[in-house]
Amino acid sequence: MPSPNIIHILSDEHAGMAMSHAGDPNVRTPNLDRMAAEGVSFVNAYANCPVCTPSRGTIFSGRHAHAGPVQGFYDVYKPTAPSIATMLRENGYHTAYFGKWHCGTIRDQNPPDVRKDPDYFTPEWSQRTPEFHRGGFQDWYGCEMNNAPYKGFYYKQNALNPTKLEGYQTDALTDLTIDYLEQYDRENPLFLVLSVEPPHWPLEAPEEFMRFDPGTLKVRPNFGDRPDLRERLAIYYAMIENLDWNIGRLLEVMQTMEKFQDNTVTVYFSDHGDFMGSHNQMEDKGHPHEESARIPAVFHAPGIIAAQGARHDLFSLVDMVPTTLGLAGVNGPTHLQGTDFSPACRAEAFEGPEEVLLEMVGNPRVHFDYTDWRGLVTGRWKYAFYESGHELLFDLKKDPYEQNNMAAAAPSTCAELRGRLLQMLADTREPYFDVLIEHGVQPEGPTLNPSQRRRDGIAPYWDDMIENV
Repeated sequence: MPSPNIIHILSDEHAGMAMSHAGDPNVRTPNLDRMAAEGVSFVNAYANCPVCTPSRGTIFSGRHAHAGPVQGFYDVYKPTAPSIATMLRENGYHTAYFGKWHCGTIRDQNPPDVRKDPDYFTPEWSQRTPEFHRGGFQDWYGCEMNNAPYKGFYYKQNALNPTKLEGYQTDALTDLTIDYLEQYDRENPLFLVLSVEPPHWPLEAPEEFMRFDPGTLKVRPNFGDRPDLRERLAIYYAMIENLDWNIGRLLEVMQTMEKFQDNTVTVYFSDHGDFMGSHNQMEDKGHPHEESARIPAVFHAPGIIAAQGARHDLFSLVDMVPTTLGLAGVNGPTHLQGTDFSPACRAEAFEGPEEVLLEMVGNPRVHFDYTDWRGLVTGRWKYAFYESGHELLFDLKKDPYEQNNMAAAAPSTCAELRGRLLQMLADTREPYFDVLIEHGVQPEGPTLNPSQRRRDGIAPYWDDMIENV
């Protein structure tokens, strides 16, 4: 059988529980549900570093953020760094990228058309991605960031200035991808990434998808009490339903194309989750909690991937490169840090990892609640050590909504997991957090907070270290 085509559909900020087949009682995702039923949905999938840029570095490199080519929110994909695109190119694939990249922001790379039209292009994130920061993708229809669903754009190949998108971003990028597939006439198998921003903020959805009544939404037990949360969650769900509709359009079109209909692996996943109103947070991520770190990970390829529905293995984004290579029949290089889950996708004998490394590396520091930490999750426990010396410990079996931090009450469990975390950091070339964990000096407080953002976040050191002024 020839090498399969591979389509990665990457969204931004889609929490893993926000799909109907994952148990959400509000949202309808019939196309993702069908992909899961005909393939595999890893319902315990995690973003190893749940914030955009370092997570994307992990997605494309197969290495943890702290030991990979993209180690922070304003970092770039290094020009010589191998990527999933370069690895597949070495094995005969042609590669293409559509949509949000966010791994190549150079602040002074705003071309003339961006500078002339600040009402459409936001200069802060409309920069042109330099060719050598594109991860080795050959055909390029990408942008760094957009954050305006009705003011979309992309840079076509090596063009200096961007091309505007008509209509809603997810619809337009899906149209662009479909046009590309219909014209693809190379003999090479294709690896294509379609990367859309929704359901990332700003929360906007086409009117025809705005069907939710905020007052009747069934929310999680840890949902907050801020008055705007339900209204924002309603739009978030509408954005997911629009995304699911576009995934259905793409799958339907591929079924009409001889080159793609019987030999294409389609994978849907997100770079991280969103709190969705849980813990009183919305349009945010960056912490080890389930809503922030859990993601969708749905693999679909009838005839290649066995129809299994939900699997409960501990999958994470560092596994995406080795698993993709495995499904392509390619042996991964030794520098990959994840696990090849392709045997699990084929329903073969498989034993996955017992724990997943979670971390926050080089966060954007836009407010105090963004803070660096290292952690891990097992089938039962979630543990994290913050840069301030504070710890989180959740028993996911007894406390699945993470409402009771047990760190102070269970010191022996903390000590065991701290030791396991240190070993994982050593195994993955941790550059410094091991020193903080083993030799850190407790800081003196309080720190004064003059920001208009009040001390209302979720970082565990808020109460004893930061004082609003």
